[in-house]
Amino acid sequence: MQPGAVVVVSGPLGPWDGGPPAASTPYPVVVAAPVAERRPYAVSWLADAARRLLAVAPAPPLVLVAHGTAGPLLPALARAQRAAGRRVGGYVFADATLPRPGAPSHLDLLRAADGAAADAAHDALHASDAGWPSDAAHPGDHDFWTERLPPAPDWPDAPCAYLHTGATVPGVGPVDFWARSAAARGWPVRTLADGEDVPAALAATIAALPG
Repeated sequence: MQPGAVVVVSGPLGPWDGGPPAASTPYPVVVAAPVAERRPYAVSWLADAARRLLAVAPAPPLVLVAHGTAGPLLPALARAQRAAGRRVGGYVFADATLPRPGAPSHLDLLRAADGAAADAAHDALHASDAGWPSDAAHPGDHDFWTERLPPAPDWPDAPCAYLHTGATVPGVGPVDFWARSAAARGWPVRTLADGEDVPAALAATIAALPG
């Protein structure tokens, strides 16, 4: 598809080093790293993302790109953009966890991908106030990991795709699991080949979205 703008958002655990689509793309790219500074963390992250996009006012239709733990928050961000009068034409999940029915927590999503990692995370969160995972830019505390995330009723409401770069992303578990989950939903999944450029692959994934 040909978006009016692409919005790349990283998850609450920290920014994405993969970068936005290639500079040669014919649309503007907005890269945002919202932070979740207070409880409820999902609401705090969404409010910060909305403020950043309000300042930029990207042109619709938007393609929303989520990285890492931003994945399950993307439907709520899309609702906020529609409320602001911006149509959302597609979604791309880049090494991200996915929205699931109901209102799961980030820990529930991690448990779906890797039960042992979720148990270890829960033990670590009870043993220390330092947050988890330690290699994240903004480790989450116990409340972050266990709070219920905004539900995603009647979603997806636009075409979706998944980009699997092969990178290890703190807090999401095995990215292979999420790529398989996306494929099981019938979404196109692009897995980077050795030496392939991540920004160019993201741009190609966006271009392949219907619309």
